[in-house]
Amino acid sequence: MTIQSLGYVGIGTPDPDAWAEYARTVIGLSVETGEPGEFASHRLRMDQHPFRMWLTEARTGGVTVIGWEVRDPAAIDSMTVRLKEAGVDVSAGTDEECRDRQVARMVHFTGPLGIRTELFCGRRLAPSQFVSPLGVDFVTGEQGLGHVVMKTPRVQEAVDFYGDVLGFRLSDTADYPWGTFYFLGCNPRHHSIAFIRSYKNEGTHHILCEVTSPEEVGRALDRTREHDVQLMATLGKHANDGMFSFYMTSPAGFGIEIGAGGVQVDESTWVSRVYTADIWGHHPVD
Repeated sequence: MTIQSLGYVGIGTPDPDAWAEYARTVIGLSVETGEPGEFASHRLRMDQHPFRMWLTEARTGGVTVIGWEVRDPAAIDSMTVRLKEAGVDVSAGTDEECRDRQVARMVHFTGPLGIRTELFCGRRLAPSQFVSPLGVDFVTGEQGLGHVVMKTPRVQEAVDFYGDVLGFRLSDTADYPWGTFYFLGCNPRHHSIAFIRSYKNEGTHHILCEVTSPEEVGRALDRTREHDVQLMATLGKHANDGMFSFYMTSPAGFGIEIGAGGVQVDESTWVSRVYTADIWGHHPVD
């Protein structure tokens, strides 16, 4: 596996200020407001990286950029060759784009759902320790930001691209009454990206922010009541990745999952399976 982890995501939203306030007061991310003319209106931090998410104004809400961290420049070169052999147009990031992302080198291409997808190396780490405004600790490190889940009617095309071209493993499949999910991983995190078959629309289903304890999940759930945040799904525990979590609706319309206790995948022994139900909970909220 050449790709190491989910490094960052760009988020489009009709109201970046509202999303930034939600990130600070409900999720517990620290927020840095950009200057006029910068690539992002706000940068959101959750660990030693300078930011893991950024916000830009957009007509509709959703992930606009997905950035994958690779080991070194040689890994970028090998992945570029692999992408071009698959017929994918790959472009080098400009000096300005690399400064924006705070990386030494970056290439980009159009991935599934038409999303700009970036491969980068040499991330410049922040000089100061991350301090959540709510005292939240997030699970990142070698597992990266968390995961993103996307909706598409062309789900098999997306799964094949991430598996055959980018080299992700198929961790599991979940066949639920409301849709079939395909979970793909690149490190010990069960999945860093997933796709759900959707015939109604295409876009972002949710982003996971994993915290370090069930108590942190409970505190986040309390904050949804305090700030009148609508839930997408109730508290529950997934059968496939073991995540104890709930889902809430972000100000951009897509979901944020707050969870704890996700399983760690051992590549040497892992067996991909098909799940048909969660252990408990995660009931959709109308």
